Amino acid sequence: MQKYPHLDLEAWREASEAVKREMQDLWLNSLNSGVELLREGSRRILAKLGIDDLDLAMRVSQIYYQTWVSQLKLFPEVPEVLAALRGRFQLGMISNGPSDLQRYKLKLFDLEREFNPVVISGELGIPKPDPRIFRHALELAQVSPKEALYVGDSPVYDITGAKGVGMQMIWVNRNSVPAEKLEIKPDVVVSNLRELVPRVVPTQI
Repeated sequence: MQKYPHLDLEAWREASEAVKREMQDLWLNSLNSGVELLREGSRRILAKLGIDDLDLAMRVSQIYYQTWVSQLKLFPEVPEVLAALRGRFQLGMISNGPSDLQRYKLKLFDLEREFNPVVISGELGIPKPDPRIFRHALELAQVSPKEALYVGDSPVYDITGAKGVGMQMIWVNRNSVPAEKLEIKPDVVVSNLRELVPRVVPTQI
């Protein structure tokens, strides 16, 4: 940055990682918008580097947001899996993160019509794996834990949360993490969402 020639990439990375750790809880359960949180994160990074410049923090957060949006994409199997499940099950979603950013992703990929209910931590101030967000989703869906099947990829947020309220749980283990390392075990392990379909959709004769 021409105004601050002393900045270097490594110092920025270190400050960025430190701020990411500091703001982890805020990112999951703050009622603030994602845009506001990105701006605050940029301000904190600059402060660690000895820079007090709100205008620069605004510009940095805008660049980060634009880069984030440009890199968003669905896993390739998502459309066909949703097509296989659509109409057979009530599909809901529980997601951690700021409301505006999570809702934007749903709209971007035309997924709003696929899920009901949609429960987002940034709208409740309660993140996964807190059992309250899972119970809230179950209440909205009007089903009991034993009637629900949860699918997720995070051992911490998804497996712990779903099993903690008594839901059946399918773990999408895309990175081949050894299941024996998990403290809480899922009911089923799949490597991608395609493997989910034959487990839940009856075979046509």
